[in-house]
Amino acid sequence: MIDPVYGMDSSSVHDTDSALYLVGGDAALAAELMQALLDGLPDEIAALRAALAESDWPGLAEYAHQVRGATRYCGVPALDAAIEALERAARLGDGLRCEDCFLRVELQARRLQEAMTARDAE
Repeated sequence: MIDPVYGMDSSSVHDTDSALYLVGGDAALAAELMQALLDGLPDEIAALRAALAESDWPGLAEYAHQVRGATRYCGVPALDAAIEALERAARLGDGLRCEDCFLRVELQARRLQEAMTARDAE
């Protein structure tokens, strides 16, 4: 599915062209933002998991929104879409949907980490 605003395929793990576009073509900045996202992702996932475990829907929604600030500008459409769905579910206070969405976030984060590891190994 193509994001109507940013034009990214939301099933794609990493869209390098979009990442570059979003940072004005600055490859060094795009790489820096991606590395910051990858470095912080384990802690972000842990914080989201904690809010979910506490059924803190407003806190989960706010934290997911903050994480989206990073995912939106790194060209990681699949993870961004998963985080967005989690934020929406938390804003609705739908615990079951939040659990499902969180599992998608974990899956997409794992896919991203694996893809970046494989890319770095090339």
